[in-house]
Amino acid sequence: MTSALRSTWLALTLGLVAAAAGCRGRDATPSATGDAAPSAPRAIDAAGDTHAPGEPAAATSEAVLDRAAAWLAAFPAEELRFDAAIGLAALRRHHDTGDVRRAEAAARAVADRDADNPLRRAFDPAHRAARSTASWEVPAAGAPRANVNRVVAEALHCDVHGLRDATLDYLGGAMRDGGGYHTAHGLWALVFARDAGCLDAARFDAAAAPLRDELRAAQPAAPGPAVLEVDLFAERLLMLVLAGERGPAVDAWARALAAAQHADGGFGAPDPAAPRYHRYHATMAAAWALAEAGAASSRP
Repeated sequence: MTSALRSTWLALTLGLVAAAAGCRGRDATPSATGDAAPSAPRAIDAAGDTHAPGEPAAATSEAVLDRAAAWLAAFPAEELRFDAAIGLAALRRHHDTGDVRRAEAAARAVADRDADNPLRRAFDPAHRAARSTASWEVPAAGAPRANVNRVVAEALHCDVHGLRDATLDYLGGAMRDGGGYHTAHGLWALVFARDAGCLDAARFDAAAAPLRDELRAAQPAAPGPAVLEVDLFAERLLMLVLAGERGPAVDAWARALAAAQHADGGFGAPDPAAPRYHRYHATMAAAWALAEAGAASSRP
């Protein structure tokens, strides 16, 4: 894992804590609490099921999600961040278990402290942003990229505040980062805009195609062991599936991601020098991606 990847992840996740990007001036400094020693990754059988050494190979993808949900539900509530509520609500739509509900309740309690966050609409469709989400300044050519949440929030509320051509040009151009977090969030914004009716199928497909190509090209056959490598692998898979990606490559990526689960149910090697929320986010993103991939493969 490179220092650039770590810095990019921190910039993006800290932005999720204060998605209005400075409007409220909250301290978004993460905890420096470390994790325990790494647990062993799980094995994968020919059918794509994961299992620990000595465990029957009949363990299913449902079991992978169950183990991840139990890990998420046991995470300290005081270390959660706003975006946990987004991922847990989405996971619950496909895997509604007691552990998922407990994890979601803890995440919502944290998110509810930030009731005017425009990203709240990702798990609360009735939410309406108090201020326009389409009035931020789109970066000029050569300028630093904007916080990804500006683009995502504009798309989330596009049916109310609009979706500007300049924003679409930006997310299809200067926002892209070679298949990293910015490209993934740009595709996520397009998915929100499509689902809100702001982009018809033809416009969505045209705008999404280069981002999907970029994410596919950047995706390795399997995630690396570091927590942020697993996190980005899961986010690429998730956004591709949400955008409509199907086929053998998606299935192979899902199997590889499931195989990366550790015996404790989490994803990514714990890093004592990093905030524990990194591993929470990777586990949440992996479970969400696997749930979406599984749901997509079951549809005709």
